[in-house]
Amino acid sequence: MSRYEILSVELTRLRARQAVSMMIPAAGAAFLTYSVASAHFIAISFVAAVVTFVVTPVLFHRAWRFLFRPYRRWSDRSADIAAEIATLRRKVAAIFEAYRERAKGQQFKKAYNLAGKSLSELEEALSVGTYREKREVFVTAFMREGIAVRVTASIGSPYRCSSSDNPARWKQHVERLGCDEIRQYHNHPVHNGKTRPSPMDIRTTGTLQYLLGAHRTKLRSLIICWNGLREWKISEYDDKGKYWIHSEFDAAAWQQQQPMRSSGRGAVDVQS
Repeated sequence: MSRYEILSVELTRLRARQAVSMMIPAAGAAFLTYSVASAHFIAISFVAAVVTFVVTPVLFHRAWRFLFRPYRRWSDRSADIAAEIATLRRKVAAIFEAYRERAKGQQFKKAYNLAGKSLSELEEALSVGTYREKREVFVTAFMREGIAVRVTASIGSPYRCSSSDNPARWKQHVERLGCDEIRQYHNHPVHNGKTRPSPMDIRTTGTLQYLLGAHRTKLRSLIICWNGLREWKISEYDDKGKYWIHSEFDAAAWQQQQPMRSSGRGAVDVQS
């Protein structure tokens, strides 16, 4: 779990405690208001009770902060967590802003300059780019010594996508370019930080392995998803349906730097 996810769990727990501490007495105050008002002003008793229930939590919050140390501790910690999450949110926003958005009609791989990137650069660019599309994107990266020497990409529907080139030719590209990995990525447009391969994903991986023949062990099948902060997780899976976390981005550990550029190491298949 990233720092944000750990903080979110703690913040939810603290705010639940605060809510219970405020809402129970607020409900009691609202009931009392309704009981008193209904004896004299039946027409407005319900409205008065609702107003009491909405307004009094603010008063109870201030009173509880002054009177009870545990509540004051919960409140202060909640504020600290909210401030830290805001800082993490700004960090993630800085990463996204470092990449220009894809222009209408522009190829996805060209918009994010995927060919020639190192693995970490590639996965960052893919995580930003596929999030923005709000549809599934299928990207194949032919890797040599950690550099993407050939990349293809296609944009599908919100729930499905497929390769833009012919997978039957992948093994020829592997041999021609001397690749040591074929990494096929696609995204699941979910923002809870969790995902798993679909039955179609698993079948597709089996088919690709079959088409690669002797190079089947070089295939890596990966899914990108995000949490509520837009931090990304990349899961890897196999043709049997097993899956595991391949990598995850933690904004708390990120140091701001210059926008990623192509490393330029090795020949790149620019015709792909």
